[in-house]
Amino acid sequence: MKKIILTSMAAAVALSTGARAQDCDPSAATAAGVIEIVQFRLAENVEREHFVAAAANTMLALCAMDGFIGRVLSEGEDGMWMDHVRWTNSEAAKTAMAGSMENEALTPFIMSIDPNSMVLSYHIPLVLK
Repeated sequence: MKKIILTSMAAAVALSTGARAQDCDPSAATAAGVIEIVQFRLAENVEREHFVAAAANTMLALCAMDGFIGRVLSEGEDGMWMDHVRWTNSEAAKTAMAGSMENEALTPFIMSIDPNSMVLSYHIPLVLK
């Protein structure tokens, strides 16, 4: 019963915050690796719908990058966004970040973010049993 309640609560939180999960390989979701978390606000005059479309359009480029597993993009009630990106290792994550400005497929997404609001961090995922 507790598992059902917790699952329902997690789904409700995901839906209420506008979470959008996108995976290249869903079977890799529990793989060890690194999680890149980017918190930010949208740039001035960027409409939410345009930003969400730009984010969706990054998936082909991200899936082609070595080490990319998947992502969850969410919007907080306060207008703060979080991109929770899973990579196979920290080198892949940092290489992708370093090359992101040169990748034209990512430009509309990147230009939609207020760079002064951006906070980037890397985390090691834990598998709870």
